[in-house]
Amino acid sequence: MSIEDNKAVYRRFVEEVINQGNLEPIEALFAPDYVDHSLPPGAPPGLGAVRMIPSLFRGAFPDVHFTIERLVGEGELVASHVTGRGTHQGVFMGVPPSGKQAVWASLGVFRVVDGKIKEHWGVPDLLGLLQQIGGAPSPGQH
Repeated sequence: MSIEDNKAVYRRFVEEVINQGNLEPIEALFAPDYVDHSLPPGAPPGLGAVRMIPSLFRGAFPDVHFTIERLVGEGELVASHVTGRGTHQGVFMGVPPSGKQAVWASLGVFRVVDGKIKEHWGVPDLLGLLQQIGGAPSPGQH
């Protein structure tokens, strides 16, 4: 598969699974032995994590939308910079709904093999997100 094909797999994941909340394409987009190297302790492994994360965000931010800002490919790897946006209307990481709009960045590297995402390494700005919804103090607050 070409680098552009690999990017298309990632774009489909963002558009259909994250933005539309459609979990149906997961098996078509992810390898059965998928590994997420960035999961928090206690998260389900493999495809269970792929199903959990969009549901977690959509439960807390029903209008969540990710915009792909940058997408770079090399070989089997696709690196992404996305901006997430949403209104905090459900519990997120123990923080009750605040009704606040939040915007956060996330960086990720995805390994795509034979048209399926096989591995992921990611760094979302969870601290910045929590600060916006009242779950963590902002700089300068005590």
